[in-house]
Amino acid sequence: MGKIKIYITLILFISIAMLKETVAIQLNSLNDYNILTELGIELDHYRTEKLVHAYATNKEIELLNNIGFIVDKIPNQPYEYYQELKTASTRNPLEEYHNYNELTAFLNEIANQYPEITFLESIGQSVQGRELWVMEITNNPGINEIEPEFKYIANMHGDETVGRELSLYLIEWLVSGYGVDPRATDLINNTDIFIMPSMNPDGFENGSRYNANGIDLNRDFPDQFSDPNNSTIGREPETRAVMEWSENHHFVLSANMHTGALVANYPYDGPNSGVYSACPDDQLFIHISLAYADAHPNMDSGGFSGGITNGAQWYSISGGMQDWNYIWTGDFDITLEQNEVKWPNSNQLAGLWEDHREPMLAYLEEVQDGVRGIITDADSGEPISANISIQGIDNDILPDPENGDYYRMLTPGSYTITAQTFGYITQSIPITVPLHGYVEQDFQLSIDPWLAEADIEDFETGVFSNFDWELTGDANWQADNSEVFEGDYSGKSGTINENEQTGISITLDIVENGQISFYKKVSCESTGSITGNYYDYLAFYIDDIEQDKWAGEHEWSFEQFNISEGSHNMKWIYIKDGGVDSGEDCAWVDYIVFPDLVNSENIYGDINQDLEVNVVDIVLLVNYILGNENINNDILEISDLNNDSTLDVLDIITLVNLIMNS
Repeated sequence: MGKIKIYITLILFISIAMLKETVAIQLNSLNDYNILTELGIELDHYRTEKLVHAYATNKEIELLNNIGFIVDKIPNQPYEYYQELKTASTRNPLEEYHNYNELTAFLNEIANQYPEITFLESIGQSVQGRELWVMEITNNPGINEIEPEFKYIANMHGDETVGRELSLYLIEWLVSGYGVDPRATDLINNTDIFIMPSMNPDGFENGSRYNANGIDLNRDFPDQFSDPNNSTIGREPETRAVMEWSENHHFVLSANMHTGALVANYPYDGPNSGVYSACPDDQLFIHISLAYADAHPNMDSGGFSGGITNGAQWYSISGGMQDWNYIWTGDFDITLEQNEVKWPNSNQLAGLWEDHREPMLAYLEEVQDGVRGIITDADSGEPISANISIQGIDNDILPDPENGDYYRMLTPGSYTITAQTFGYITQSIPITVPLHGYVEQDFQLSIDPWLAEADIEDFETGVFSNFDWELTGDANWQADNSEVFEGDYSGKSGTINENEQTGISITLDIVENGQISFYKKVSCESTGSITGNYYDYLAFYIDDIEQDKWAGEHEWSFEQFNISEGSHNMKWIYIKDGGVDSGEDCAWVDYIVFPDLVNSENIYGDINQDLEVNVVDIVLLVNYILGNENINNDILEISDLNNDSTLDVLDIITLVNLIMNS
């Protein structure tokens, strides 16, 4: 029965994978790429101004023909070579392709032979139950040391096979050179290296681009433009495993190895084909991509200037791994296209290793460049988590939570680096990154004493009663205990429909020039977060002047704005347009720290805090005692004039005597 089950599964797999034909589509203009993308046609690496290779079902081919595209079926060369390999009777490791069993045996042999510097683990299983092997190579494997973490992933597309074998060459080069070759020794002693030779073992075993469910794994990750929901729910087991593994580590730099072209491809991969889509670290990505391409003997021969390309400028994809790594894990990740033939003859592998050995090593060494350090509490010396930001680059990173060590890759030059976190005084320091290597900059952050005396709205009363808030728009904001930055409650935008808005605002008298700060979380349509043409978003205003706005998926993050002495109105508004719904379609605000307020010190008996003690305070006190008004700890502190922790007639008598004797 077992063999029958495997056979049936294999037949189903092949039938699913073969539903898509390999085709060549003729193009009239660059805009045709966007039409194909909007139709959901899966584009392949090969493209010119007049032609692109793709994968399409018969129905999709018929649709393309009906709307005027000329589509020709072409041979699936990787699958044809796979069929030839199936008949091979001999195997010579590192000279021919390793099947799953041979790959597993090779990795186990390395782990057994070099236990002091390797650790082999499976991070999950494929659809058909094959292990997703990862080899860790470092001088203290299995221990989270204070050193940068790096990863290579290969064979994400099962029929793109060169990286799978180059991974094995690299593993053997590293471990055999440890203690013998200074370069290999230095890499292993100072870097935590992770190598995943095959993310898609089912696809390789069946000669297919897809996993055993017929899914392209490099279209299955969360996408900032089309799927900004950073969740593993509904994704393929291979995708889930890589997401969970990545989120449990603190990878600084990585690369994903493919074939079908010869180029180093860097973020962003969308939203539009043929249009350069720069991320905040565009110059850094150009720098590290060139580090790979310049070390290759003929990367320019692939048809790309300098041997590199921006992903979207080449052709856009949705759900790619490199953008997900950068946006959601802070990992600088690129896609390496290592050979124009997807599944070349095995007699080319040794030569491909010679071509790519130096680029793979040079790229790996880039993880040592930039600025690094440890963030600790100035008093206890314990590690703390803090946002690390670089002035002028809108991309913060976080330290490793266990040790507090951070690694911020930067191109050579002068910068201002800032460490900031809740409850601590922010530190900003000028640094100069050298041409090679890194500058070390530790942070010892001190607890902010001002917070103990500050005017803070943290919504811990469960209602909007601490300050004189005005609720505006089509639905009221509410205190929410499902998503909080600190404590038990936050302020959550009201539930609104299309073309509606919901807001909170407050007018306060500020004693002197200062800052207002708060933490925000946003979950909505991401459109506009790159282009500036926002649709759904949270915006913050001071005196009706927009200070900033945010769209997409933002976890809790810190914001701070200057505000001058005098009376000012501050408001937070969540706005929806008439189109797409995405995420949870709302925003949260928590721990608002106001500048020094005119009425920051209470006048004894001034229960309504209007800077006067009069009969209005008596009326309010009576309402509190009768239960006509909600009471919180702040109100109790102001109104309990005889300090017996109870509001009663004795407090009224005290207040009356205070007014009569004033």
